[in-house]
Amino acid sequence: MGTEITGGCKCGTVRYKGVIADTPMFRCYCRDCQKLTGTGHSEMLPLVAKTFFSEGRVTEYRMTGGSGRSTWSSFCPYCGSPISRRSERMNHLVYVHAASLDEPERYKPVQSIYPDAAQPWDRPVP
Repeated sequence: MGTEITGGCKCGTVRYKGVIADTPMFRCYCRDCQKLTGTGHSEMLPLVAKTFFSEGRVTEYRMTGGSGRSTWSSFCPYCGSPISRRSERMNHLVYVHAASLDEPERYKPVQSIYPDAAQPWDRPVP
């Protein structure tokens, strides 16, 4: 199995750990990610869902993803930091936001998804 990684929110209320999945790290430009992060994209690092453990209360927002199935985003209810995304379709993974990592330099995106939704001021990686 992969390497364990840890992270949390800005105020320290939420902490998590999990094992990095053998799945590409990516930059997502979909409109959901833009609105959920308040930026032009999100930086997502996949973890193996069964290894993901979180401490501290989170607020979870449920929505319908592009597949028509449910997705959930979690945030710290105190400082508002985005923590994770998960989906019904990819239920074996939990995606954490790269900026929430204790060691964000371990995040290395290898692809962009939904690049056609990118804003003109925020261009995709090749």
